[in-house]
Amino acid sequence: MRVLIADDQKMLRDVFDAMLSRDNITVALAPDLDAALVEVDKGDPFDLILLDYHMPGMDGLDGLRRALDAGKGAAVALMSGNLPQQIVQDALRLGAAGFMPKKLSPKTYVQAIRAMAAGERLNLQDDWSSFEVGTSDPTAEHRLTSRELLVLQQLDSGKSLPEIALALGLKDVTVNFVVKTLCRKFDARDQADAVVIARQAGVI
Repeated sequence: MRVLIADDQKMLRDVFDAMLSRDNITVALAPDLDAALVEVDKGDPFDLILLDYHMPGMDGLDGLRRALDAGKGAAVALMSGNLPQQIVQDALRLGAAGFMPKKLSPKTYVQAIRAMAAGERLNLQDDWSSFEVGTSDPTAEHRLTSRELLVLQQLDSGKSLPEIALALGLKDVTVNFVVKTLCRKFDARDQADAVVIARQAGVI
């Protein structure tokens, strides 16, 4: 698998390089969009081109369009510290393979990159959105996305993760992301613990 990471922060490029290389993924790096397109033009197509939305040369979604046009058929995805949901949805409509916020664990980054390179479309904005949760008071208000609430209800009914994916029409990797987010939001040890805390809080 070959992945191109384009970001104007050298430290972040180095982190991605080390993280993905450890997972036997071949990585090319670029500091801006123009340099990324030079890398694309050099040789065989990449499996995934991952672009920082705010780096030089992007000019909003025009950069995504340029990468899609020049990408030799590669999947093209965006990442950013934070983006309005409307921009993420517009990017997906234009043909982006997905969006990743810059606040994921290394394992989650690798899973998401492999999934998008394999042809899956992922929007992790919903699953890693801002939240309010009381870490010591399980009755505190919990803010969940509609997807998170649906998955939580399915967990409460006793379904397995593959069964939830089938019931909701989601990819297995997406359900896994949502479950991890639920555990984080409820400060839970695992999915069963998250269901218990959600019941106590009156969420389900």
